[in-house]
Amino acid sequence: MFIPRHTDKLIIPFIAVILLFASSYRAKYHLRTEMPKAFFAQDTQSQKPSLEEKIAWAYWESAVMDVQWKYPYSHPLPADPPAEFQVDASALGPKASDAATRELYWRHLQRVWYEPDTWQKDYGWDFDWVSNPAASGGDWLRNAMDHLFRVR
Repeated sequence: MFIPRHTDKLIIPFIAVILLFASSYRAKYHLRTEMPKAFFAQDTQSQKPSLEEKIAWAYWESAVMDVQWKYPYSHPLPADPPAEFQVDASALGPKASDAATRELYWRHLQRVWYEPDTWQKDYGWDFDWVSNPAASGGDWLRNAMDHLFRVR
């Protein structure tokens, strides 16, 4: 049974603040800045990067700068590349922005998207959940269930 005391006025807000901060310190996943070997699977022996390798780096940088914010960790990528996934044709030539090349590197990104080595896990303060607690709670629950029932 709950018996009200004078100290409850101090303890309850203190516990609420602790819960707020405990739920706000969480892991965030980011794509690694270094391109995975599986994204560009061509064996190069020369020190100077080829045009194909430069194109692959440009598409990887597009994924790091633009795509990961629209489709974060553990979210599926769409079948077709989004408008954000593109490179500057003036810097790398017309082949770089060709639809077939873009589609090829989109498939490469889909292949490495779920690999653990592709992502970097950082811990920090994140108060984004305050703006939409229902969606954040659902994401937390889904991640907790994925972690509990992950097939190893």
